Amino acid sequence: MTTGESTAARLHIVVPYRDREDHLRQFVPWVSAYFDRLAQPIDYRVTFLEQEAGLPFNRGALKNAGFLLGEGRSDYVCLHDIDYLPVDADYSWADCPTPILWYGAEQRPVAPGRSDRTVTTNLESTMGGALLMPNAAMRQIDGYSNLFWGWGYEDFDFSLRIRARRIPTGRRKGRFQPLDHVNDGFTPDAAPSPISLVNRRVLQGLWSSGKIPAGDGLSSLSFEVLDRRPCDGCVEGAQDRWEVVRVRFAHVPTPEQAAADGTHA
Repeated sequence: MTTGESTAARLHIVVPYRDREDHLRQFVPWVSAYFDRLAQPIDYRVTFLEQEAGLPFNRGALKNAGFLLGEGRSDYVCLHDIDYLPVDADYSWADCPTPILWYGAEQRPVAPGRSDRTVTTNLESTMGGALLMPNAAMRQIDGYSNLFWGWGYEDFDFSLRIRARRIPTGRRKGRFQPLDHVNDGFTPDAAPSPISLVNRRVLQGLWSSGKIPAGDGLSSLSFEVLDRRPCDGCVEGAQDRWEVVRVRFAHVPTPEQAAADGTHA
């Protein structure tokens, strides 16, 4: 896509989702109204990827599934966490991987109401929160790893995939309103949780050879769409842009991941 065509670029916002009903009720009308107010309109769609209950949450695989479902109707994707609401952020076309989350992500509580401990995000290097990706770049790196079940490390692995291929990146300092929640990567005293330690070892194993891991990502993901439903709460006229898609994955976590994860239903 050329610069002259950028104003017509179609955006697909992919939001991994499970058991965050309060956040969903806030996210939908807030983001819908935000895009409705833009001085330069963006042709956008939003898909919430809801994982079937019974296994640990797999954010990377959900992002891959969302990308694949919307690839034919979009030019670029925003891989978006549900707990960040845009206040002043630029979602327009990006010709390289471009995080847009900055203000609002500096420090987040570990366990609101149970602990006063916080975790700090390295804003200079993070690829999480809200990330713009041209479809071609998403394909070039084969998307996310599907191997990170439970909390942690899929975003770090994703950044390594980008860097290992020497793909240029951008960064936009958007301002967001964070929605607090319990961070499954840490105990209330801010020590790494069991599942985060397991997934750290998964990451180390993937990159231990010094070569780019192959055969794990968009190209290997197998999933089934269980149902699709529209979202409620959008501003008038935007309802057809929003959808919740519930999926089931064909692959499963390792026994170590299943034992360490304490969040799945």
